[in-house]
Amino acid sequence: MNYLWNVAEESAAEHEQTVRRDEWRLVLPVHLAESREEAIRDIRMGAGQFNREYLEETLGRPMDFDGPTDKIIDHLMDMGEWIIGTPDDCIETINRLNERTGGFGGFLIGFTQDLAPREKVLRSYELMARYVMPHFQGSLAGLSGSNEWARKRSDHTREAMNQAVEVAKQDYEGRKEVRA
Repeated sequence: MNYLWNVAEESAAEHEQTVRRDEWRLVLPVHLAESREEAIRDIRMGAGQFNREYLEETLGRPMDFDGPTDKIIDHLMDMGEWIIGTPDDCIETINRLNERTGGFGGFLIGFTQDLAPREKVLRSYELMARYVMPHFQGSLAGLSGSNEWARKRSDHTREAMNQAVEVAKQDYEGRKEVRA
C-alpha cells in the first residue's frame, strides 16, 4: 500500500498537485460474523468462486494462488487483501492498516456481491454499523467512559444496593407488623 501512496505522490508532483492522506481511501472486502470461524464458513465458497470464476476467468486477472477454490479465502486473508472475522478483527486490521500505510482518511467496504447467504451479508453489515463504525467515529466514547466509571465504583454501588435492599426489607416487615 505504501507503494501505491508513493505512486500517487510522484504522479501528483509531476502534475504540480499534492495529495493528502486524509483524502486517501482504502477499499477492502469485509465479511463479519460473531466468530472468525463462522465468518470464514459463511464466505469460503462464495469468495473462492468470485475470485476464481469472475476475477480470474472472466476479467483475466490472474491470482497469485494456485490452490483449490475452497482455500482462496485463506490466502486472501493471509495476504491482508480481505478482512474476514469479527468486529474486533476488523477494528484491529483497520488500525494495523493505518499504522502500515502512514494513515488514510477513510475505509470503504469493497464488494457488495452476495458472496454469502443474504441474511449473513446483512448481519455482516449490521455488525460493521453497530461495532466497527462507532469505534472509529468516536460515538462509543461516552458509553465506554460511563461503563469504566461504573466499573471503578462497582464495590461501592453493590454495597449501597445491598444496604438499600436491607432497608426496604425492614420497612416492609415493619409495615406488615403494623397491619397485623
